[in-house]
Formats: sequence, C-alpha cells, structure tokens
Amino acid sequence: MNEYKVSDYGIFNDAVGTAKKLNESLDTSKTEIDECKTKLNSESVFMGPACDNALKGLASCCSKIDLLHENYNTISSYLVDTATNYESSDKEAKVNILSINSDGKLELSTSSSASGVANFSGSNNEEKMYNYLSSQGFNDAAICGILANINYESGFSTDAVGDGGTSYGICQWHEGRWDSLNSYCEKNNLDSSSIEGQGQYLLYELQNSYPGVYDTLKSVPNTSEGAYQAAHKWTTDFEVPADTENQADIRGGSASSTYWEQYGSSN
Repeated sequence: MNEYKVSDYGIFNDAVGTAKKLNESLDTSKTEIDECKTKLNSESVFMGPACDNALKGLASCCSKIDLLHENYNTISSYLVDTATNYESSDKEAKVNILSINSDGKLELSTSSSASGVANFSGSNNEEKMYNYLSSQGFNDAAICGILANINYESGFSTDAVGDGGTSYGICQWHEGRWDSLNSYCEKNNLDSSSIEGQGQYLLYELQNSYPGVYDTLKSVPNTSEGAYQAAHKWTTDFEVPADTENQADIRGGSASSTYWEQYGSSN
C-alpha cells in the first residue's frame, strides 16, 4: 500500500494559497467599492435616482463578493480536509462532497468513507447493492440485513411507489425523506431514480441521520446471527414498517437464512 503525504500533493497547498490570494483581492475590491458608495451617498441629494441606482448596483456587487468569499473559504476547507485524509491514510474517515446550490453557494456534504470507491457492478440491482455496500466497508452480515429489508420494501425496484404514492425507491423513502433523496441527488449530480443515486443517498442518510443504525451495522459479527441482528435493527430503527416487531423478526430470518446462504462469508 502506498503511503501518502501532503507534500506529495502540492497541488492542494497551491490551490489553498490561490484561494487565499483571491480572497485578499476581493477584500481590496470591496474596500474600494465601499469608498465609492460613501462618495455617492454624499452626492445622492444632488444626483437623485441615478445615484440611487448606482448605489443599488454597488450593493449587489458587495453581496456577490461576500458569496465569493464564502465559496473560496469552502473550497479551502474542502482541500485541507482532502489533503489531511491523504496524509493520515485513514480508511474510515468520512469524506466531503463539494456541490453548488441554486443560489450559487458551494456546500460540503458528508459522504461515504474514504476507503471505498463506489462499486455498483452487477447484473441486477441486488448484486449492485451488495457490491456497493461491500466497497464501503460493510461486512457480509450487515449487507445481508440491508438487502433483506430492501427486498421486502421494494424488491430492489428503484421506481417502486407505495403508501398511496407517498413513498418511493428501494427503501420506500416516505414524504420528507423522499424530498431529501431528491435534494441530495440534485446537489451531487446523481439520478434519484437510479440505483447509484439511491445507494449513495442510503449511505449518506444512514451516516448522518441514523448513526445508531450505522454503528450497529459496523459492529455486528460476520455470522448468520449478525445478519439477523443487522436486519432487525434496520427494520426497527431505519424502515419502521407497520407491525414493526413482527416484520423485524421476519426480515431477520430472511437475512440470516436466504441472504446469508447466498452472500455469507462462508460461501
């Protein structure tokens, strides 16, 4: 395995330095604009509407400069975090995705672990989800628990709609969670109707909104009993279907038998 150092990736430091210089230039520009605004204010009584329009234009420029400031700072944070991950070689570190919203503001969102390049290979959605979750560091028991639940929720259909048209996708994300799926995919240039978009959102939501479930999945023993535990926890805390406890037992049984027989480490 290669050992990476920040010094090996000088482009990170160069880019951070460039962002800093750009921010300094923006500070100078904003100072000059403020001076111009002060002079125009003193003449506004004589110049009337023309002066007022000019002041509005300058105020708009200042607002855009503030946005650029924020964006350059976000870029700097992104680059520093990326360089730090390379330096530490921390395979379990969460990494950030840099995206831009409809207002032109850059945002950082936490995604999957630094260890795993997303692998969605496979001949069907079930295989693709198995390979993806495996690439993100989950053991077979945890994956079996997730797959059993997805099978009961949607049969791995990314277009599945339920609950009277209020739930969608492989996990049947309901109402606000469906909206969050769409928002996440839009921000990260993903297709919310694809297995890739839904798979990556599943992990994002798990890490950021259901850390207890995530921790359980990361700690279950890699056995058929571990598969049962993973499915049970996913059902009661992540999916929460009707007749929750009974469903948790049924899905746990499916995970520890059908799915473990197919994907378990002993096979």
